[in-house]
Amino acid sequence: MTIVRVTRFTTTTDTGALLAKRAELIDAVRARFAGPVTTRLVRDAEATWTDTWTWPSAAAADAAGEARLPLAAEAFALVTLQGVETAEVVDER
Repeated sequence: MTIVRVTRFTTTTDTGALLAKRAELIDAVRARFAGPVTTRLVRDAEATWTDTWTWPSAAAADAAGEARLPLAAEAFALVTLQGVETAEVVDER
């Protein structure tokens, strides 16, 4: 079952630095785990960012999260977390 993990955050970090750290984290996670299959980062008008990572399964997402990669800690240090949600993909066209 495909899932998405959605992380909402705000940040005062320079956008270029944030994007570089995010890209580094995605590459590191993909090198060790089955996913994320796709990622998408958006920013709304109030400067809240939403980062959506699609995983082939909840087990794959959980394994990556449980690994506690130092790079993930570095990335999360750049943001103020607003919330994390996990949901099952029920239709995709």
